[in-house]
Amino acid sequence: MNCSIDTFEAAGTDLLPTPSKSHYTFNLRDIWKVFQGICSLKSKKVTDPLVAIRCFCHENVRVYGDRLTTDEDRAWLRGKLDGQLSTSFGIDPVKVFDKERLVFADFMSSSGDRFYSEVDSMAAMKTIMEGFLDDYNNMFSVPMPLVMFADACEHVARVCRVLRQPSGNALLLGVGGSGRQSLSRLASFMSEYPGFASDLFMEGHFFRACFFLV
Repeated sequence: MNCSIDTFEAAGTDLLPTPSKSHYTFNLRDIWKVFQGICSLKSKKVTDPLVAIRCFCHENVRVYGDRLTTDEDRAWLRGKLDGQLSTSFGIDPVKVFDKERLVFADFMSSSGDRFYSEVDSMAAMKTIMEGFLDDYNNMFSVPMPLVMFADACEHVARVCRVLRQPSGNALLLGVGGSGRQSLSRLASFMSEYPGFASDLFMEGHFFRACFFLV
């Protein structure tokens, strides 16, 4: 508990909003979101304390890290988490961040029951997502010819995580053609949620927004 409060207070103190980082605003909901992700783990499925610690770090990266726009700020968060692992958990950070990417998701289970768990293999996650993509293209008249490289797979996992949360919402930023709508459609299909797109006009600019019915 204290380590989450320390991370939140440090983010509010060190990651201050600027004209180019006006979205660097944090509130108590961020602590709740971290615990919400950790509590998504099933005690019958997760018996290794290290997995719970990995999930703690993953949720902090999702809640705080996904908002950060510079490598310097991301390095700050990594250093803060390394310090928490050493002082609060008494564990070497290398044991937590020893994989290519730290990802938790609920779509890796082959059975009908979905449970939030760590993704052990990026190759396995890529294969599962490509299977979902094939199913999508076979069901809908307008296919999505996507290439599921590592970053794309991780983005889909991020969107799936948001969709599974109560009142989950996210703002996806990127240039045109970066795959925001396509990856969101794939994530909603994987989560078994119907979605629709709508054009919004705000302050002289058009935006394409995707909405998902949960």
